[in-house]
Amino acid sequence: MRLITGAGFIDNDKGWLHANVRSGDGPVEIRDVTDELTTLGLWGPRARDVLQAVTADDISKEALPYMRAKEIAIRGARVLAQRLTYVGELGWELYVDPAWAVQVWDALMAAGKPYGIRPGGYRVLDSLRLEKGYRYFSTDVTVLENPYEAGLGFCVRLGKGDFIGRQALQQVREQGLRQKLCTLTIGGEEYRTIYGGEAVHHDGRVLGRLRSAGYGYTVRKNIGYAYLPVEMAKEGTALRVDVFGEMVPAEVAADVLYDPNGEQLRS
Repeated sequence: MRLITGAGFIDNDKGWLHANVRSGDGPVEIRDVTDELTTLGLWGPRARDVLQAVTADDISKEALPYMRAKEIAIRGARVLAQRLTYVGELGWELYVDPAWAVQVWDALMAAGKPYGIRPGGYRVLDSLRLEKGYRYFSTDVTVLENPYEAGLGFCVRLGKGDFIGRQALQQVREQGLRQKLCTLTIGGEEYRTIYGGEAVHHDGRVLGRLRSAGYGYTVRKNIGYAYLPVEMAKEGTALRVDVFGEMVPAEVAADVLYDPNGEQLRS
């Protein structure tokens, strides 16, 4: 089994796994293989065209559906192609031996040139995931919140047997929510420098602070996530956000601003 986590959480998650090995589990080896793999993200509406140009393997949506993975060959390299994306578009995470990483990168960039392929950094990814409603652990979701408040209740299966935290989650369900993570649109279409942490106001009082924030270039909106009292967590609720001393109008928007039905992901 391979567990994939964020680069900033390797030690945290590895420590949790070690701490929760049970005596009845039998022999268990936990090994960090981070340095043994390179990860390349290939995402966008023409991602399949680019990838198909460098592999003879079938990567159609029937052969490799969303949330599945299989090994393919790219110019002699064995690559695990995982249909997963953090940007809300068709795409893959490609896992390859570091010795082959440059060759695979060069092949993809050459194949993508007719489609206008461009490298993108973390801030590009952050903008796209905000439009898609994807949460970021340690910012949008911390140990002080629960999946239901964060809009991740669909990931919880209380009826799937016993697991760590099940009792606490069951209690949350029974008691009901007091707050909910909401998507806010802030100001108009013009770009604003908003970092996260800005105070969110309603009727002269501070309700909380933005968790994540950024500009969505596809939807042309300034986007922020903030926890609001559940009675205010509905589309259209008028708010104000303190952006460098300016009280900028904002409102609660739909949780997902881009492709809410996930059609692009599954295409």
